[in-house]
Amino acid sequence: MKRPLLACVTSLCLAACGSLGPGSAAQTITLAGAPNGVAVRVPEGTIYVTDDASNGIVASSDAAHFAPYATLPAAGGQRNGLSQIATGADGDLFVERFGFGSTSAIFRVDAAGHVTLASDANPSRRRLGLAVLSRTELLSSWFVKQGDDPAQGGVSLVTRDPASSRATERDIVAGLGKPVGLAIVGDTLYITDQTNNRIVKVGLRATLSAAAPVAASDVFATVTAPDLLAASPDGTLYTKCGEHGLCRFSKTGEPTVLANDFDEPRGVAVDAAHKRLVAVDRARGTGRPSHLRIMRLD
Repeated sequence: MKRPLLACVTSLCLAACGSLGPGSAAQTITLAGAPNGVAVRVPEGTIYVTDDASNGIVASSDAAHFAPYATLPAAGGQRNGLSQIATGADGDLFVERFGFGSTSAIFRVDAAGHVTLASDANPSRRRLGLAVLSRTELLSSWFVKQGDDPAQGGVSLVTRDPASSRATERDIVAGLGKPVGLAIVGDTLYITDQTNNRIVKVGLRATLSAAAPVAASDVFATVTAPDLLAASPDGTLYTKCGEHGLCRFSKTGEPTVLANDFDEPRGVAVDAAHKRLVAVDRARGTGRPSHLRIMRLD
């Protein structure tokens, strides 16, 4: 790994320096701000990162230099919190606002960086995971919490009507505590349930066509404190494990620790076309930088 010769810092957005040298197994990029979610667009490999500090999205086409891409609407009187970001068709991005129990929402960002509201249904749901089924259909994981009561969550289908700018929401998975990450492989939907330290799975077509929400009872793997989730086309999963670890799970649910020196793993994305795994390492405390870590998958 080549060390960056000059640290790049900006108060308005995430900034990154670094390069991937020949034969390097990993690349670590220093990030300013408070990064959370990450997505990679196929096939060109542009990386998008959400930043809670600026309430925006930054992008990099070379995995080294990030520039502002879009700013999301702020919720008045509330701290910023952007959850998962996901790529869609026609250059679209979709990103969730966590909402802290009162102002959650889903936004669409077009190829030019223009932001529109995709859904503000059920704003009391704290939204975390996001997956794109089509230009008009999204999956959203969420939970609600009242006082000291345990969190109760699920996964819902959000259907958008672009003509009217309205959206409806239908619950499809129930029985979760704090569902965070979503990943789809073939006809299987995987969900990380942070409260219950597990990854569960459901059949997607059957779940979408069921008359009532499906119970999340099929445990794929047990893992301590999983977070946002990513999947390779072959069914391999990647998510946070424990306080500082990033783990890989085989198609049969067997874990392998890829790294255990993260400050706080957050978003993770698979770029199968370029054989790389992109993971956010968010700094804990003030005065310390966050990082974007890129690992080779070959």
